[in-house]
Amino acid sequence: MSKVANIFYSVLSNSPQDIETIVSKLYQYYPEVSPSVIREDAIGFYTDLQIKGFLSIGFDEDNTINYNRTKYFSYENRQPFELNLAQEQASCSTYIDTLGKACQLTRVHIDISGCCNENCIHCYIPSDYKHGIMSKELFEDILLQCVDMHVINVTISGGEPMLNPHLTDFLQLCKKYNFSINLLSNLTLLSDEMLDLFEDTPLLSVQTSLYATEGEVHDSITQSKGSCLKTLSSINRLYERNIPMQINCPIMKQNLYYYKEVLKFARSMNIEADSDYSLFGCYDHSKSNLACRLSIDEIEKIIHDDVGSDTKRKNSEKKRKDSKTPICPVCKTSLCISNSGNIYPCEGWQSLSLGNIKNQSLRKIWEESPMVQYLRGLTYGHFLKCNSCQDKKYCTPCLIMNANEDTSGNLSNINPLICEIARIKKDVYNLC
Repeated sequence: MSKVANIFYSVLSNSPQDIETIVSKLYQYYPEVSPSVIREDAIGFYTDLQIKGFLSIGFDEDNTINYNRTKYFSYENRQPFELNLAQEQASCSTYIDTLGKACQLTRVHIDISGCCNENCIHCYIPSDYKHGIMSKELFEDILLQCVDMHVINVTISGGEPMLNPHLTDFLQLCKKYNFSINLLSNLTLLSDEMLDLFEDTPLLSVQTSLYATEGEVHDSITQSKGSCLKTLSSINRLYERNIPMQINCPIMKQNLYYYKEVLKFARSMNIEADSDYSLFGCYDHSKSNLACRLSIDEIEKIIHDDVGSDTKRKNSEKKRKDSKTPICPVCKTSLCISNSGNIYPCEGWQSLSLGNIKNQSLRKIWEESPMVQYLRGLTYGHFLKCNSCQDKKYCTPCLIMNANEDTSGNLSNINPLICEIARIKKDVYNLC
């Protein structure tokens, strides 16, 4: 979300306000812009949020806000949303000069449980670190700091978040403070009580991993017998309640010939789904989880198979990267927090601690941490190998992969797999 959108969102409150009051608040941020222009842009912005279910405009006859999820989301009539960046920028042309010039924290990823009831073979969390749960006091402190910084989205994850007995309280707090919530779970522990709460939480979506529709294949990856049936059952229960969800299917040797069935299954139910072969190593630098990673030949075959409908190919063709282009979006809009309060740049990069929220405020770390500033400022010019590479517009460098798979944790040591994938994409895309 841009800085402008964040400001427009921040002036809202739990209590109803008329548009002129809101315009008056916004005018304090943009005194050089006429109130009539601000009013027009505000109405457009808030109407779009209303359509997507983020807020209510107007009231029912009894003067109460009526929340009904099916007004804005239903699997039967779900339509794909495509962001037209040019159109979005044109609609906010008054403020175009301010877009993208400040790094605004809009999403915080919170691991509320180090424990997990599955033992997935590709998991980047080392076994010795799979313990501990987040306390209610720490979670609420994090949320209050997020409110102060106008954070929009909270991602709740683990381990398995449903192993934290306070999860219901956490979701109620997120609901109280009007956060958009992404819950990442294997769904094997989904209870009726939790399902009811999901249905009653307007801004909640769920993400889960399904490795195959064949139980034996899925269970061989989770190393938990019966996990496939439990996850599939919960997917169906969420579907019946019209609770938004996404199915992720990491691709590895064990499910290479099954992942397409997962995508087909999701499409049949109009559920958003994605697959990804870009696994990265454990953050203790052991790489003990990478025996399941696809070979470069297997990855090349996937790229060939997907190129016909791959929108990433079209996006790559439009990219122009020079020495000033950011190498990675790390620390631009998000941070992650472990169940013990440690703050780190990205999910999966817990070897790089930026501090602990028990000792430093989230704002201080975001605005003043030397490491945050360093990561935020990294460009292709800092990576000479990348800056001079002819394949860079087809490349997506990953600092986590660099750091986790280098024995000393050196984030500047470009992982050769990234280079190989970029080369393959260039060759395959240029044939189309």
